[in-house]
Amino acid sequence: MRLVLIRHPKPKCEAGLCYGRLELDCEEDALETAALRLHGLARGHRVVASPARRAMALAARLSDDVAVEPRLQELHFGEWEGRRWQDLGREAIDAWRRGLPDCAPPGGETLSAMAERCREWLAGLPPNGPPVLAVTHAGPIRTIRALLAGEPLLTHFATAVPFAVPLTFEGHSLEKLE
Repeated sequence: MRLVLIRHPKPKCEAGLCYGRLELDCEEDALETAALRLHGLARGHRVVASPARRAMALAARLSDDVAVEPRLQELHFGEWEGRRWQDLGREAIDAWRRGLPDCAPPGGETLSAMAERCREWLAGLPPNGPPVLAVTHAGPIRTIRALLAGEPLLTHFATAVPFAVPLTFEGHSLEKLE
């Protein structure tokens, strides 16, 4: 199996904003640069994308045939969506982090729930099917990395996921996901 994961280009928003499921457009220059740099990568791949505008914007520039995949959406941060991280309060953020992967922000989703939807998506990929290029978000990318490696969910949680940089997985077995 060949799987290429790409985080959407940089969104238009102020630094430090919690924007998990918040609908944001991409910065136009970042989108165009990413599309030009990555265009040839989509050739021969089945292209799928999170339904978020920022993911779909890049996917649509890479392929005329994009499958929308809701299971690739970012973690839902509930009441924290659209708020600045610094305004949430250190105590609330620390409590959430201590409770990971089974604690959710108020009204939001747990990391375990996001992992389950990513696991379902991965398990549905045909092992001998065409290579897949998925435009998604930092949360699902971190989670899928852990799932494919058979690692704990939090293994890559603190790892930065750069915008519009492909991460390729070759020959990983999905048997351990079932």
